[in-house]
Amino acid sequence: MTRLFNIPALIYLVMHLCTSCIIYPHSVDVPLIKEKNDLRLDAGISSAVNATATVSYGLTEKIAVQGFGSYGSDDIYYMQGAVGYYKNAGNNNILEWYYGFGYGYGDAYNDANPGDLDGNYYLGFTQFNFGRVNTRFANTDYGIGLKTGYLQTDLTDRNYYDIYYTGDNLQGHLFPELKDNGLLFQPVVFVRIGGEKLKFNLKVSSVWIYKFTNQDKRLPIAHFNVGLGLNYNINTKQ
Repeated sequence: MTRLFNIPALIYLVMHLCTSCIIYPHSVDVPLIKEKNDLRLDAGISSAVNATATVSYGLTEKIAVQGFGSYGSDDIYYMQGAVGYYKNAGNNNILEWYYGFGYGYGDAYNDANPGDLDGNYYLGFTQFNFGRVNTRFANTDYGIGLKTGYLQTDLTDRNYYDIYYTGDNLQGHLFPELKDNGLLFQPVVFVRIGGEKLKFNLKVSSVWIYKFTNQDKRLPIAHFNVGLGLNYNINTKQ
């Protein structure tokens, strides 16, 4: 019988698509905070070949805070912090709205030249989350997150887009720096299944970027990412 949904095959395909990119869809946890002192810890790996961790906490009856970090091959990394509003709409339906800032480093390689593109990027964003927690089937949580933000990149083009210098000693040359601005949109869907506190987590996310500057130079991004991990939830005052 044909398997309609093969998770290992999907992850392998996305890993292949994610190679040599500056920006990936980051596997940030969608916490769905229920109440004050609600703590959620999420850790795992993603098909972008990196390790991820998210900490979310209900600071007050309405305010939540969140921190995220990831680290991967070629020393790429990303971290972000956010603060937001959450509401338990009843029947375990949760609404969240976060505002935050992210900072990362990316590295992409162009086999054709060959060349390299690397540098930092900065993201101011807002994210809306909606979902349901602790349903009757296997304590399942599920939902969506929609992130939009203003992206700035500061990258060095070492023969990535064009060949500027050749020869054995390239370190002494000054390669052009590209500073770009644009809009980012990243949706994510997730499901968590397991016990009342500890659950298995699957996240599938995507990203699209529209550049305002240097539109003739396509930014190397991975449009899809799959994250797997463990998620632990507890109220610290109970």
